[in-house]
Amino acid sequence: MDLAAYRTDLRRFVLRLTGNADLADDIVQDTLVRALTSSAGFSGRAKPLTWLSAIALNVLRDHYRRPATRTETELDEDALTALPGEGEDADMVLMQGEMGACITTHIMALPERLRDVLILHDMAEADHAEVALALGISEGNARVLLHRARIALRGRLAGQCRLDFGRDAIPCTPRDGGAP
Repeated sequence: MDLAAYRTDLRRFVLRLTGNADLADDIVQDTLVRALTSSAGFSGRAKPLTWLSAIALNVLRDHYRRPATRTETELDEDALTALPGEGEDADMVLMQGEMGACITTHIMALPERLRDVLILHDMAEADHAEVALALGISEGNARVLLHRARIALRGRLAGQCRLDFGRDAIPCTPRDGGAP
């Protein structure tokens, strides 16, 4: 199997999770290395991209478990080149990016199994059977966990974020002033 053929789709998936092009590139590289060293783990029952997405989740989880990665990151240079052109609303583009990063933070804070199901299904676009196969659970369990994950995410967002377009430069801020 030519894993390099999935690099672009895998990078897009990881970039949606991280919001950082450099980090996404690193995660994708580590994912492909892990996939090459464990290619016997791919049974062919799921799509290769679903299998790679599950590996990427593990790589990303490992990345965020390291204490050195829990610090603030600098502005992603790609974000500057992605600024809107003439006729586009720069404030809206920036706020959408900030909201995406905030939502990703809340997704990553979900319990591991809920987070994995939600990401694989809603972001990697795997169907319930593929999610079940990638995580070693039943398809029914995948459906239940997805439902619970969506409820938990909705609760986190409602309980910890508020939209404040009038006076705050960051549209998603914790209500209590602490970290999400």
